[in-house]
Amino acid sequence: MNNNRINITLNGKRVKAQEGERLVEIIQRHDIPLSAPCYHKSLTETGHCGLCLVGARRKVTDNFSVVFACTATAKDGMEVDTEYEEAVDKRNELSGLYLLRHPLDCSKCDKVGYCFLHRFASRTKFSGFSRIAKGQLQDIKYKEFGQHILFDAIKCIGCQRCIRFCRDILDEELLGFMRNENGYEEVDLYPGKRLDSNYSLNLVDLCPAGALVDKNCLYQPTEWRLVSTPSISTESSIGINTYVLHSGNKIFRIKPRENKYVNDVWISDSARNEHRYFENRKRLTKVVRNGQRARLEAALLQMVASFLSNELTVVCSGNMSLEDQFVLRRLLDSTVHNVYFLRKKRDCDGFLISDDAAPNVNGAILNKIIAQEKITDDLQELNKKIQAGQCKRILSINEEIFSYGISYALPDDLQIFYIGTESNKTSERATVVIPVSTVFENTGTFINKNWRLQKFYKAVNSPNDNIFPMWYIFSLLLNTYLATSEKELLWLDDVWANMKRNIDLLANVDFFHVNFNGISLKNHQKIIF
Repeated sequence: MNNNRINITLNGKRVKAQEGERLVEIIQRHDIPLSAPCYHKSLTETGHCGLCLVGARRKVTDNFSVVFACTATAKDGMEVDTEYEEAVDKRNELSGLYLLRHPLDCSKCDKVGYCFLHRFASRTKFSGFSRIAKGQLQDIKYKEFGQHILFDAIKCIGCQRCIRFCRDILDEELLGFMRNENGYEEVDLYPGKRLDSNYSLNLVDLCPAGALVDKNCLYQPTEWRLVSTPSISTESSIGINTYVLHSGNKIFRIKPRENKYVNDVWISDSARNEHRYFENRKRLTKVVRNGQRARLEAALLQMVASFLSNELTVVCSGNMSLEDQFVLRRLLDSTVHNVYFLRKKRDCDGFLISDDAAPNVNGAILNKIIAQEKITDDLQELNKKIQAGQCKRILSINEEIFSYGISYALPDDLQIFYIGTESNKTSERATVVIPVSTVFENTGTFINKNWRLQKFYKAVNSPNDNIFPMWYIFSLLLNTYLATSEKELLWLDDVWANMKRNIDLLANVDFFHVNFNGISLKNHQKIIF
């Protein structure tokens, strides 16, 4: 496909297209109903299912011919008719053939509402068979394809999306058509192979008819019953775009959100399970002071005394949102302090997981919390200061400092203040513990490794009313420390208004108009990082 703009006629209307663009993409862009279950824009095309047949002709003097919309490309002056009688008849005939073997388990299927077979059956009042009895699915013979994936062969329509994903994206030959014991060809694993890649669950999203199933979602509400909230994965600096699917203040699953600049339409399995990480950890839910439950005001006053003493050392990382980092910067500007910024490393897979396990290191650099060259891999230097009596008070911001080189044998006069989401050895040793909300309970922004500003939204509420966003806790500290001078930072709108005034790169950025694809800050304004 090239960038030459051409005109074609689509169902009697002249529309713009790009020369070489596939007809199915043009048809979908104009919201014209057309099933194309074997087609996917990020995979190689096959054109074998026949459900995207349309009529097309090059010139008015030519006769219409039936073509595959997923393989045919646009040419200037072409005329396309999705309601061409011969094409419609063939599409309906093929859909009926697919439905003869496909069970109508729609009310229990995650693909309901998105499935071409469901739409066809509803439109034609097709009378098929169902495996639902007494509200439950019966007699299903799942085949295990991997640790997380089950295969329901009777639902498979042979679209080959799963085969092409393994070949095109995973660069492995894992699946193919094989003859089963009844003499039918069906998708199966090659001998000795399993779908255990960290990207295998993308096959569940790709399957248009619900044949591939996520084990974790078998006994959960179907997707069409859940609310979708846009979010960002925090597993690495790539910043995978996601939808958090939730209902009744409970997160049930995480799905990919398309962003052509970041993750296309893919997501890692580990990013899908981020909500389970918080469910399996011991969540902090109450403010603690000197080992006893306390009011937030009392805990903050004790922390303020440490700021006034000019002996506070702050330990943080790129896990905070841009808003958290901005208010923290204002707080740190108000007192003498030492800052240790941790680099969190992980194995890079060369695809959607980078070697930086924090989502917002660039945000900290932009907020000038730390210079890039001063980011550290451990806290050995701080440990030496502690043992030498040169550090008396530490504020750990969601960091387990004992995992980074701090000795368990600490001086008795050392005070640790902990602001975070989960209980760990640092929070157990801390004099003051203040719980804060997670990314799923908050609204804010991250800047990924390529300097793209991306927005996430609050999906569920925090466990109780004593848990606030981290930037709000910093704002309360700032108000207590500096009396009334920073009251404008008590609302997210006000934080962003201040960010626009104080950070040149954000001067022309409006939070509420950051679109779902985010904003490239490197292109937004010329600046030297």
